[in-house]
Amino acid sequence: MMGSDRLGRWLTLGANLGVVLGLIILIVEVRQNADLTRAQMESGKNDLLAQIELSLATPEAGAAWINSIRSPETMTDLEIRMVESHLVALMLQWDHMFNMERIGLVSRAEARQHILNTAQYYFGSRHARNWWKLQQPGWEGTPMMEVAGPIVDGLDENFMLRYLDESRLGAAAGESEKLAEAEREAQRFMDSYAADLRRHDRAAIAARYDRDGATVIFNGERNVRSFAEIQTRYRDKWIGPVSFDWHDLAFEVLAPDAVIVTGEFDWGAPDGIERYSYSGILQRQAGELMIRLEVESRLPDAKDGPP
Repeated sequence: MMGSDRLGRWLTLGANLGVVLGLIILIVEVRQNADLTRAQMESGKNDLLAQIELSLATPEAGAAWINSIRSPETMTDLEIRMVESHLVALMLQWDHMFNMERIGLVSRAEARQHILNTAQYYFGSRHARNWWKLQQPGWEGTPMMEVAGPIVDGLDENFMLRYLDESRLGAAAGESEKLAEAEREAQRFMDSYAADLRRHDRAAIAARYDRDGATVIFNGERNVRSFAEIQTRYRDKWIGPVSFDWHDLAFEVLAPDAVIVTGEFDWGAPDGIERYSYSGILQRQAGELMIRLEVESRLPDAKDGPP
């Protein structure tokens, strides 16, 4: 009897160990199957994106895509349909990610990050943003609108336009050089401006102002003058300085055609030097920088009297 009981306990223990071992094998197999399924679905997602890109590389589809970015108003019905097919394909790829999330292969954060990584390169144009708005009603109440909706709605509609322009080799360097040249041009302008003031060259000084007129603010008093009024003032009323010097000029280039200048200057009056603060906007007109705005204010030690 004792031998029989011992044998029964060993058989029970062996059965239990077999069940545990079977569960371990099952868990491993489930994980392997999940990893395999994830790998297959990841591969399918990547294949779909590759197909979209390869399709856009064809001459006709590529031309339609570029036209949708640069001149969406001129698109033909055929071009609209070609571009739409690629936008639909991308949305299907996003939906593929949500399916992976639903069966536990990816997290919501991973799906959202994928959309963040791709959205601007497909929906960052006026045409694509408008197309997206037309699709929204059909996706209401789905993860597409919950996750992708806010992302696409927040995109810059001119992103792809800038992306195309900046993708050309040397485009960024060329733009930087233009800004640097504008600053050098503004520096030369201010140097020669000072020389004209020292020479009392009234005609040359007046010619530095915008032909559409300029705004001049002196000690808080604002005057908007036409170019003809500026010429008359310098010809008939202006009295030049005994001496003139700029100090600590700084240049802020807004664009190759617009520069802000700030600093100070010493105005030599008959009874001494007067110090003024200076701010000006130089704007290109007919290929040359000209004064569009000047703000001059006497600093505390200075004596009265406009330059």
